[in-house]
Amino acid sequence: MSKDIPILDVFQPGLKRGAERLAFAPHKRYFYVEHPTEGWRVYLRACCFLHEAGVPVKKDRFLVVKRFGSNPHAKSWEPPKGQMEGKDGLRDPNQSILELLEENVQREVEEEAKIKEIQHLKHTGLVLQSQEKDYPANHYFQYHVFQGFVTPQEISRAAEEFKWLHEHPKAWERMRKDK
Repeated sequence: MSKDIPILDVFQPGLKRGAERLAFAPHKRYFYVEHPTEGWRVYLRACCFLHEAGVPVKKDRFLVVKRFGSNPHAKSWEPPKGQMEGKDGLRDPNQSILELLEENVQREVEEEAKIKEIQHLKHTGLVLQSQEKDYPANHYFQYHVFQGFVTPQEISRAAEEFKWLHEHPKAWERMRKDK
């Protein structure tokens, strides 16, 4: 990707909304916004840095998750994140892109971290924009970075849910596949 491409404004009015199947997960349709005259397309993704509520924020201390089955000692830990699906992005054409991103990141946090209650969720204004190798020239993705806070009780509840799932691998297997 050319380093001269500015961060595209996915919040501007008049963008077309759509969904498309992508090669890495052809069973899903991924949401995008597209400029009607310039022709660029951006697939929307979100990630969330979750900090423990009630304690001073340390920017390098946040909740991380890893892919099921990956080595717990490998560098596979990351903040909860995900790509918006068409079924979520196209449900209500009057909903703002920011509202869609907020809903998306909450769903991803619940799926990946089992955290159901996020306090003071906010879009940080940070956006990472890039292209996948198999994208057409004018197609991009953006990660919108969110921050939120989680009570120690909610962290403990989520840890207990993971413990139960670890003890019940058949239940975990049924949950793992995002359908």
